[in-house]
This record gives sequence, C-alpha cells and structure tokens, in this order.
Amino acid sequence: MTFRSVVLQPEIASMVFEFQFGLYEDVRAAFVACNELVEFDATKSLYACDKAFANAFAPNTAWPGFPPSRPSLYALLNTERDDRLPLHLAIVGGFVQLAKRMFQCRPDLASEDAIVLSFVSDRLDLVEFLLERRAQVPELRRRRINPPGTPMQRRMASVYQCWLSPLLAREDTRGVELLRVFDPSLDEWSPHERWHALRSASLENAVLALECFPWLLYPRIMDDAAHRGFLPLVQTLHERGVACSTNAMDYAAANGHLEIIAFLHAHRREGCTVEAMNAAAANGHLEIIAFLHAHRREGCTVEAMNDAAANGHVNVVEFLQRHRTEGCTTSALTHSITQGHLNTHMLDIAANNGHLAVVQYLHTLGSFTCTVDAVDRAASAGHHDVVAFLLTHRSEGCTVDAVVQKALQGGHLRTVQYLVSRGYPMPTQLVRLREGAWRKPEITGILELLAAHGTPWSADWLELACMDDNVLLFQFCHKHAIAACGPEALDEAVEYGAWGIAAYLMVHGAAAISAKALASTMRSGRLDLAVHMLQRQPELRHDTLLQVAVSDHNAEVMRYLLAAGIGQPRDCLRQIAGRRQHVSESRLLLSYCMHATSHLDNISFLLDLIALPDRHHKTTLQLLTPELTHQARKASSSLEVAPRVAPRATTLLQAGEVVDAALALILGPLGSTDATITPERLETRTRMVHGMELQTELPSLLSRKRK
Repeated sequence: MTFRSVVLQPEIASMVFEFQFGLYEDVRAAFVACNELVEFDATKSLYACDKAFANAFAPNTAWPGFPPSRPSLYALLNTERDDRLPLHLAIVGGFVQLAKRMFQCRPDLASEDAIVLSFVSDRLDLVEFLLERRAQVPELRRRRINPPGTPMQRRMASVYQCWLSPLLAREDTRGVELLRVFDPSLDEWSPHERWHALRSASLENAVLALECFPWLLYPRIMDDAAHRGFLPLVQTLHERGVACSTNAMDYAAANGHLEIIAFLHAHRREGCTVEAMNAAAANGHLEIIAFLHAHRREGCTVEAMNDAAANGHVNVVEFLQRHRTEGCTTSALTHSITQGHLNTHMLDIAANNGHLAVVQYLHTLGSFTCTVDAVDRAASAGHHDVVAFLLTHRSEGCTVDAVVQKALQGGHLRTVQYLVSRGYPMPTQLVRLREGAWRKPEITGILELLAAHGTPWSADWLELACMDDNVLLFQFCHKHAIAACGPEALDEAVEYGAWGIAAYLMVHGAAAISAKALASTMRSGRLDLAVHMLQRQPELRHDTLLQVAVSDHNAEVMRYLLAAGIGQPRDCLRQIAGRRQHVSESRLLLSYCMHATSHLDNISFLLDLIALPDRHHKTTLQLLTPELTHQARKASSSLEVAPRVAPRATTLLQAGEVVDAALALILGPLGSTDATITPERLETRTRMVHGMELQTELPSLLSRKRK
C-alpha cells in the first residue's frame, strides 16, 4: 500500500484537511462549478446554470441539478450574487457530508438561513450539525433573509412558505425537538401558517409542539383536533380549559371518531347539530349513528337517508328506516341509482357482507318512488346494470328522446347499445362528448355508432384526440373525413405534445409545416421528427433554429444543425460567450467558428469575443485561450511576420500571455493586410494589451497601421 493510497482514504483525508486553510480539496470542485458554471442575472433575480453543472458540482450522483431558479428558493439574496450559493445548494440537494465540509472550511458562509433551509429541505442531520455549532460560530445566529411581513411577501419568498407544516406532519418528533432547540419566535409564521401546520400535524407532534410553543394555540384548535380524531389532544385541551363548538362533535361524527364523540358527550356541553348524524350517515358510520340515536336528541334530517342511499350504505339505510322517523325523499332511490349501487350478481352473499344493493332494497320496500331522472342519470353515468334493472322492474321509465344522448355523452357504449336495442332513438343533433369519454377504449365504437346512424360530428373532435395523443381515434376521424383536418392540425398536435399524431400527419397530411411547429418539435427533443420536417420543407432551414437550440441547451439538436450547415455559429457565440450558463454550448459552437485557413480572421474574431463587455472575463478566457493559442501558432508559421514582432509573439506564447501574443500579430504588419480592422477596433485592441514591452511598441505599430 502506497503513502498516497493511505492518505487519500476519505476518513484520513478528512482529518488532514482540517488543518488546511482555504478550501478543502474534497469541496473545491463544487465551489469551482458554482463560480464557473452558474450565472446570476440581477435584473431578473434569477440563477441559471450550464448543463454540465450538476455533474461538476456533485460527480456521479443522481440529482435534478439546479434549474433556473429564484434565489428565494435557496434562501439567498435577491439583489446580488450570493457567496453562500455552494453551501445552500449542497443543503437542498441533500449532500449532507459535502455541506458539512463546506461549513468546516468556510464558516463565513454560515447563517441562520442555512438552518432554516435545512429544516425546509428536511435535512435534519444538518439542522442538528449546525445547531450544535451555533455557540462557536456566531454567523449561525445571523439571519440575512428576514421572514417577510405580508402574506404576499411570504408567498414570494418561497423558502418561507409554511415550512412548519411538513415538519409537524412527520411520523417522528425529531423535527419538533430540533425546532425547540432552534427556538423560533412567534413572528416566524403567520397565523394562517400556524393553523395550517397544526391541522396537518401528527398527533405526537401536535401535542409536543403545543407543549414547546404555547403560542401555536388558536381558537378552533379543539374542533380541528376532534376532526382529526386526536383524542389525547382533545383531552389535554379540555383539561387546559380550551373552548370548542358544536363543530367538534359534528366533525368527529363525519369522520367516524366514536371515542371523541363519547368523550365530548360525557365532558362537554357544546353538543352537536343534525349535521352530526347526517354526515355520519353519508359516510357509512353506523356505530356513530347508533350512539347519537341512543344518547343525543339533535336527530337528523331527510338528508341522512338520502346521502346514505346515494353512497351505497345499505346498513345505514336499514337502520334509519327502522329506528328514525325523518324518512327520505324520492331522491333516495334516484341518488342510489345515479351512483350505480346495484349488484344483481352478489345477492346471495350481499346480506352476509353488508353490500345489499340499495336500489333493490328500496324497491322491495314498495313504499319508495323515483322519477325518470333515475334512468337518465344512471345512463349518463354508465351504470348499465342499474338501467337494465329499472327498465325491467320499474314503471317510471326515462326521458325517451334524451336518454341515449346522455349515455353517448359519457362514452358508455354498452349502455347505448342496450338502449338502442330496446327501441330508444339515437339523437339527430350534435352530441357533445364529455372530456372523459375520449379516454375510454370504447370511444371508437361510439364514433362508429354515430357515423352509422348519420349523427352529426363536431369539428373539434380532432383537437380533442390530439389532446390525448389518441392516434387510433385520430386515424378513424381522418380516414372517415368526419371532421376536417385543417392546416393547423400539425401545429395543434405539436402544441399538445401528441407526437404519435404528429408523425401520422407527417406521413398522411399534406398541410404545410410552420416554423413554429418545427421550433416546438426541436424544443421538445423530437429530433427525428424535426429532421423529417426539414427534409420535407428545406425552406425552413432558418438561422433562428440554431439560436433556439442554444438557448434551450439542446446539444443534440445543435450538433445536427451545425453539421447540416444551418445557422450562424459566430453570431450565436457572440451572444453567449462569457456567459456561465452557456459554457457547454460555447465549446460546441467554437469549433464551427474557425476557418480552416484564415487564421488571422479567426484571431480577430476571438479577440472580439474577449473584448465583449458585460461578460464573465475569466469564463471567456478559459473557453478561448486554447483555440487562440492554436490559431496564433498557425498564423505565425504560415504568414510573414515583421522581425521585431515574430520573436515577441513567440516569447509571449511561451510565457502563456496568449492574448498579448495574438494582439502582437494583429497590431503588427501582419494585421495591416486585414481591411476589417478599423481605427476604432485598433483602439479597442490596444486597451487589451497587458505586457509593458508590447505596450512600448504600440505607437510605432499603430502609426504604420494608420498610414
């Protein structure tokens, strides 16, 4: 085993790095990635990164990276580039060890915002790590982003959007225990946020949070605790003298919390309303209904049996029928029919399992009636067995001229076929199919039935097929010419991402392809389809396509366009050179910007890029220096250079002063042959000279050029 292999073991290296000043080697890559591959636009308050950033920041890890983001998502300053970016990215990305190492070598980046961000990101290991060091690192008590005051400001500051709620909703109490150490103030969250957090809390966390932070109490807290079924919390609040309302028992009844109801009945005086039994009936809580019937006097209304019937709770209907006098309305049978509570195949086991069909039960009682709305609504919902039962055993019937249309609108083919077989007429007017009907496998059968009976079709059905990329349905409509396929069909298919239909139209459609459709196809990464479009319409080979691919960081499309000679790579590179979010695209463009033999022109172009204002100069130099060196050497060896300039350029190249070497070539007699170098450009170039010796030669070089 070598010394290097021993020292570079992570455990040993970590101990060694603790005595190192500056950045530790194991975190350097992350800091470099943030510095070189992330751009901050102060005018838009937006961070954007190069496509290579994710792997550069955390190599060989699976994480979504750093999409264009508002600083507030990462608890960063909105008005300027924030030095804390690497640390906060590590926190949000879940790189716990990396974040700890960053903190150890750069404690100046620490802040209370990092603790809040760790809470928000559910990185409780980091929360504990930072809280343990708060006494030694005063920066951890410094809040650089204060909680916004107004609700609108809080919504804008994304990191502060009620981070208490997920903390209290955890299955364990670790988050609340750490929050107690953090010791937040009342102003950390708005009253609504505190209310929302407790409503979503687990029982254990709710009890502990109220113990640690009494200011979390709010007026309706016992009602909400009863709603959640938190008996220990209800008991604790009762002992503390907290008030409640009739909602407490009503909510508990609706959710089936019998123990809560029994406690409130025994220890409180608020009571309940008729909504308690009504809601319990609607949700099938028979034990609750029996308790309320036996111990309370509020009773219920006809809605109890109506809703129980509608939801298929036959045992509840039977109980109410036998023990209560409120009864129900004709809607009980109608609603139960609408919801499809009929199961003629399970009658022999229904009594044992408690699933006896409500419709059959009410029908057999003989005292309940319904209306034609029963069959109409059952057909509309596609409850075929219910429709068949009613038309066979009941006399109310249905709306003769509308029942088939209702079934058609829902796409219920079997029900439609049954009704037509019984002589009910197909509609003669346009049928407006509901959106859900288009996603059913039998939709083609519905359309075939409409076509066979000559029922009118809607012009927007092709668009609806596009919305779901239903190729078979689209082919059916297109083949039968039932709905016209207009020139905008391909645009609509691309807009909805219906790539199967778009491919079909490319083969079978004759409509022209729009530039918008082509650009959208490329943006979506469907290069195969985009290539087909360009082959069919070569006139779409616009320069803007390359610009779109560059702005979208789409390297695959860029390679295709550049190889096909589409676009102006130099113009594109001028737009993005020195912008840290486009380093990868700049490298790809650069090789297509160099002429094979015009080395002087290449040097001039590269120098123009270096001189661009409002760019990150270091990024530009890192990109261009290798190519500038190569072009300078080619130019020196292939063209005649003045005796005084050639040695100077060679010496500068050897010293690594690549820009000065290139300037020596451009500003010397070599550059005198280039008619594009105007006096103004010469002045710009002279300001780029760095070395003193070359600066001393500038007057004579410029005087010869001006002559």
